[in-house]
Amino acid sequence: MKRAPAQRKNKSRSKTVVNRSIRKKIYKFGLMFGVFSISFAFLFSYTFYKYLNQRFASALSNTSYAISDDDIPTVTYIVAEDLDSDPVIIKKVNFIIFNKQNKKVSIYDVPVDIDLALPGKYGSEVLGKVFALGGLNSDEKIISGVEAIDRSIFKLFGFKVDKFVLTEQEHDDFFNTLWHEGGVINLANIKSITNLGGSFRTDMDLREFYSLLSFVYSLPKDRVVDETNVPNCFCNTQYFDNYIREYTYESPVAKEQKNIAVLNGTNYSGLASFASRVITNFGGRIVATKSTSKLYDESIIISDDINSQTTAFISRVFKISRIISKDETSDFLENEVDRSDVVVIFGFDISNDLY
Repeated sequence: MKRAPAQRKNKSRSKTVVNRSIRKKIYKFGLMFGVFSISFAFLFSYTFYKYLNQRFASALSNTSYAISDDDIPTVTYIVAEDLDSDPVIIKKVNFIIFNKQNKKVSIYDVPVDIDLALPGKYGSEVLGKVFALGGLNSDEKIISGVEAIDRSIFKLFGFKVDKFVLTEQEHDDFFNTLWHEGGVINLANIKSITNLGGSFRTDMDLREFYSLLSFVYSLPKDRVVDETNVPNCFCNTQYFDNYIREYTYESPVAKEQKNIAVLNGTNYSGLASFASRVITNFGGRIVATKSTSKLYDESIIISDDINSQTTAFISRVFKISRIISKDETSDFLENEVDRSDVVVIFGFDISNDLY
């Protein structure tokens, strides 16, 4: 009878030892699971980051400008009948403006049968033939063709053209859904499209595509709009200009409030007027548009702040590489240098891209 308490005490000690052992095993398992989860999350994040930052196998450009951080990025979407044909016939051209500031996507379906006075040496031609004309006598027919389309869109809309997507007609339905609905799920489909080789070309990387798709997906359906106010000629752009300026009054260029003078340093009429339209459409403040006192072979930007957003925008959009500070302008006789914060002089070197 006296041994019963001892037996109960032994049983209690045994249960305590077992419970401690189980808790230790649970703790070790939980610790290992936590370490595994953290490692998996890190590896997944790192792999996904590398995935987003790689370029498409079909990328055509090494441009360093990334649209992911742009508040109003744009894409020219070009659909060809067959990219292996000669000549390449363009069936569709869309100019797409992703307005992150005002939460809207504007899709402009530009008629390919409209007759345009093309920039450069090609004269007047319908947009559907511009691609083939741009590739004439070029070793890089695809690149030259895309550049010709982009120059035409740039001149027609008077608005910056950031990136392009080029595909064949059989993939148009897929991309049309992409621009209207977005979504991360479609990113996997894009990866499969890149494996089509010659049927798809772009100068974007996956991170830029992901940024655009995520933005489209975040919008209500009524904020993705097929616009009707498409300019049909270079002489009738006022409706679009008034429309786009309502959305760019808070752009980085507008916020800096620089006084900008645009000067034509060539004997081609209209260069300064067109450049003023482009800068105004993005929120710039134009204080002078005129010809220079002499002709210039090289285009130049003279700025009171060479690192300003305004200077960077003008340099990138018009492809002007020479930028000098106002403190180094003793050799320039143009009066606007003293009267303006930024002076843009257009020379013969880029006139073919604009005239």
